[in-house]
Amino acid sequence: MLVGICDCLFKEITENYDECYKLAAELGYNSVDLSSTEWSVGQIYKEQMSGFYDKSLEELEAHFKPMYEAATKYGIIFNQLHAPFPTARTGYPELNDYIHMTFEKCIHIARMLKSKYLVVHGVHVDNHRTVEEDFQYHLDLFSTFIPLLKEQGVVMCIENTYYYYVGRINCYSGSNSEFLVRLVEELNKKAGAECFGLCYDVGHGNITGKDQFQEILAYGDHLKVLHIHDTDGTFDTHLIPYTARYTDRQGTDWEGVLKALAKINYNGVLNFETDGGIHGFPKEVRKAALYLNAEIGKYFSDRIEAYKKEYQKA
Repeated sequence: MLVGICDCLFKEITENYDECYKLAAELGYNSVDLSSTEWSVGQIYKEQMSGFYDKSLEELEAHFKPMYEAATKYGIIFNQLHAPFPTARTGYPELNDYIHMTFEKCIHIARMLKSKYLVVHGVHVDNHRTVEEDFQYHLDLFSTFIPLLKEQGVVMCIENTYYYYVGRINCYSGSNSEFLVRLVEELNKKAGAECFGLCYDVGHGNITGKDQFQEILAYGDHLKVLHIHDTDGTFDTHLIPYTARYTDRQGTDWEGVLKALAKINYNGVLNFETDGGIHGFPKEVRKAALYLNAEIGKYFSDRIEAYKKEYQKA
């Protein structure tokens, strides 16, 4: 299985694209997750628009072409891109129109980079809405992207997320596999094609108290991409797997994750979102941390394949 990670971690070491993707390959990665750092969540909540996405499609293609060529040179693929988030904010129509335009540009960028998958967040609509109201809001919102997704051949993957309320992290509809699977199935039914899938974020599952094994099983074939990282079970810390260990146990049920991926016969990229863990190390040893992360990716791949063989024999 391929091993991937956020590309921004290499760009912080060197801004030269050739050096960036050469380093990624040398450390053991063959896929990267292109994160939309051009428009941050902080800017969106401050209603600060991103001039980057005002560029024309031709300008965007010129911007990303050198990146694509350098990655391809070293056998690196862009398996997935991450659009800015949140996907919308209720009560902010002008901002939401701009976000929608940005997402359309992201779909085109995914096609330019030959990435099949674009990861997006669900929307925390309101603290006091019913699940059905939440469902209809998401169905209406994501349905607007169907024509462009079909045209560009890109699959929009909705990620399990969480929200802050009364001073702590909470679940909402978009945290739950039942809601997300139903949403994707209804969207694809409307599209008449597989335009939507799911991204499972292991860390988000952990801090919202999910049974990792059961959640991944529930996703089944709808699971297209992963965000793999460790947490302490309380905060969304994006750590390297096995580094959130308590004195007597792991912070995350990694065996449950690996066994479930084998059960559903997942063959996609093992993509790590461990920026918090890598940044926790001094700059002088971040390359070593990235190498460790890649080695854990290879270990995960070996364990998943071994479990697949066990399940086939059973």
